Amino acid sequence: MLAVENKSNVIVCAGVSGSGKSTFGLRLIANGDFSFVFCFDPEPGQFNSTLGEFADRLGVEAARDMYELGMALCNGIAIFDPHHVYPGQLAVAFDWFCEWTFDVCSRLPGRKILLVDEVWKYCSPHSIPLSLATIVQTGRKRGLGLLVNTQRPNRLNDAILNEVSEMVCFRLQGDNALDKVAAYGFDQEELKALPDLHLIGRNVASGGELRGAIPI
Repeated sequence: MLAVENKSNVIVCAGVSGSGKSTFGLRLIANGDFSFVFCFDPEPGQFNSTLGEFADRLGVEAARDMYELGMALCNGIAIFDPHHVYPGQLAVAFDWFCEWTFDVCSRLPGRKILLVDEVWKYCSPHSIPLSLATIVQTGRKRGLGLLVNTQRPNRLNDAILNEVSEMVCFRLQGDNALDKVAAYGFDQEELKALPDLHLIGRNVASGGELRGAIPI
């Protein structure tokens, strides 16, 4: 498994649909040294529209309420389907899940990580939920990191981008998205030409770089 140095608090994985970013994220949480994994899972799976994307691909039953989330922690992975308790209120559901995750992590040992796809859907360029800001800014104190998968890094709130310690890029398109990651030292033309499943990762603090491909 290829991965950047993942001892950091915030990892952003950017790339167009089908480029490999979701596969990278799922393999990272499956093979990393995480004691507990948390996933916000509102979108239908690619191969089974009755399940969320993460539940479908990981083969793990999603939890629909607080009781089921608590039971899921016994297996080390809590995937939350928000549609049962919060129908039509995804932003409210996400805020609640972030608050619950941060709180429960105070009682859990080891390293933990929260995985979210397109987190900008629950924020704005000017504000993010307090619960998410708390994870971004102080999650490290509870051993909790954040992994964000996105096709649009330019839409991420600065509160998130300012805390990024690992930026991983697959093939990326769109001037705004490319301009945003260029600030982390990526070559825009190189990113536009990356084959599927090929990545370039940068450690923001050390300047270290990883290049490779996810094995099929």
